[in-house]
Amino acid sequence: MSNSGDKQDAENRNQNLPSYVKNPTPGIKDVDMILGELTTVSPNSNYAAFLLNLVRAKNADEASAENRNQSRLSSVIKDVDMILGEPSSSTVSTNRNYTAFELSLERGKNADVASADQAAIYYIGGICCLMPEVTDDVLEGFRQKGWRVRIVRVPESDDVAISRQKKANAYFGWLVTMLYKNTNEGLANVITDPDFKAPFDVAGYVPLRGEAAYVLSLFDYLKLPCYLGHAQLGRIKESVLKGILNHKKDGGSFGDVCSYVSKALSWKYMTGFYNVYKTLVLSDSPVLKFHGLAHEIENLHRAFKAVSGSEMPRFFRILVDGSKYHLVDRRMFPTLVAVSEQIMRTAGGSRLSDEDFLVAMHRNQFVDAVKAHELQFVNDRR
Repeated sequence: MSNSGDKQDAENRNQNLPSYVKNPTPGIKDVDMILGELTTVSPNSNYAAFLLNLVRAKNADEASAENRNQSRLSSVIKDVDMILGEPSSSTVSTNRNYTAFELSLERGKNADVASADQAAIYYIGGICCLMPEVTDDVLEGFRQKGWRVRIVRVPESDDVAISRQKKANAYFGWLVTMLYKNTNEGLANVITDPDFKAPFDVAGYVPLRGEAAYVLSLFDYLKLPCYLGHAQLGRIKESVLKGILNHKKDGGSFGDVCSYVSKALSWKYMTGFYNVYKTLVLSDSPVLKFHGLAHEIENLHRAFKAVSGSEMPRFFRILVDGSKYHLVDRRMFPTLVAVSEQIMRTAGGSRLSDEDFLVAMHRNQFVDAVKAHELQFVNDRR
């Protein structure tokens, strides 16, 4: 039969269809249903039709799942920008890097509240501008979050004045120290933090009038949590800290800032543990043999094992997973902390604070522990 004949037959059949089939009502969706023989269930065609229905249903379900996955991926992936300078440089000597850093801060500051994520990425990207070797780890952390990062390279620029370089170094130091704040710290703590002005002094930059307000304007109640949260991605914190340690012996303002940041972050949030280690552990104090302090000594042993087994013990608390914070919490060995601090204060000519004294006396071991420690060193001198 010819093609023209088939076409004519189809047109004739169409003429016999009801009007609602020939002209579907808007909103009505066409679907298929497979059937076999209409009058009985014995013909093979019925069973074949049943199996075909199952196959088609399975294929349709897989296709639907694939569409859902694609839709979910497209909704998770987020395009973000990061500004960088010289791609191959491992130093901060290029004008291009300083210009990119300044632009990163300005873009982040001007980002609106709805773009808090983007603002935080600009700031972390600013750190990469002055320490390019950490860029790969930063980008990998962002990719793990589901972000697709577009790199914006600034063109070559005129010479950046030394004063501007020192200013950028100061802001860099401040951004890095901020990276290791506790995620639950608010803006009020940032304002009163003693480390707030230190990077500016170390960099050799004298802030202009009103500059402190500008620094604080880089963050708000949404941008700060985003910045602190993004620092947890991948190996961003570890990579930035290693970069700081590598540059702390560099000459000039930038090296001075990195040296300061390294010292400021050493034993951060674990002062009590460090004082016990420095005063009691290193001196093999008899305090650590007191039966009445067995529970605290056991906690100290766990903390020491965890800290000494980490990649960078001095920075254990700011790098470790949050589930291990409690290991170096002073509340795990309060009497030992109070004893160590009393010994340190006695050497410095000051008295133990009332708060530390009450904590120590809670276990009724404080006086005997201090006496035992001091007695050992009296005997050693003899």
